[in-house]
Amino acid sequence: MQTLHTLNIFTHILFGTLALIVGLITLFYQNWPQRHIRYGRYFLYMLTVVVATACIGIILFRSNPFLLMLTLLGGYVGYSGYRAVRLREQRASGTDMLIAISTLVAGGIYIRTMQLAGGSWSPVVVYSTMLALVMVAGYDLLKYVWLYNRLKTWWLYEHIYKMMSAYSAILSAFSGTVLAHYKPYSQILPSLICIWAIVYFIWKRVRNRSRVSRLHTINRI
Repeated sequence: MQTLHTLNIFTHILFGTLALIVGLITLFYQNWPQRHIRYGRYFLYMLTVVVATACIGIILFRSNPFLLMLTLLGGYVGYSGYRAVRLREQRASGTDMLIAISTLVAGGIYIRTMQLAGGSWSPVVVYSTMLALVMVAGYDLLKYVWLYNRLKTWWLYEHIYKMMSAYSAILSAFSGTVLAHYKPYSQILPSLICIWAIVYFIWKRVRNRSRVSRLHTINRI
């Protein structure tokens, strides 16, 4: 069992580190669609391994509330970000909604379990991570049942937010583990940096879209 645990940790660290590197490469190639898609696909493959090995570690070897919440958040936003770019303006499926609901329920149950069990955990970090998960999954559910026609054109912004959130989850887990003596700041600071990056890249896309729209208007005149 110890050998399996060591192998699982090694795989998790290796693919997590590669995901951080490939994620930056994907971001660098955002204006080169073919390369962006290729490296984005590699990032998703690595994210899948990271989430899978994290789940194995949590279920079989240890129970870390922070890592579990990051696993739920990273896994869901990675999946949802992929679906956003695949579906574009099409409505999400019932399976997508079931995954969103199941993820929220799993997070809620685990937090309640930690509250009842007590122990050493950081409510600020865990609750903030759960809040991020509720915001994303709640948005997806709201879009599905009510505001689909109004929000369907936002798919690119959704993709940016969700994939950057997946990267943020990996970065926070890495920083929180390597710089364990500086918790909770080593867990929170990467998230703040990625939030600013999300705001910047969405603003950049909005500005480019507005510029293109103005050029089309001028050409028509």
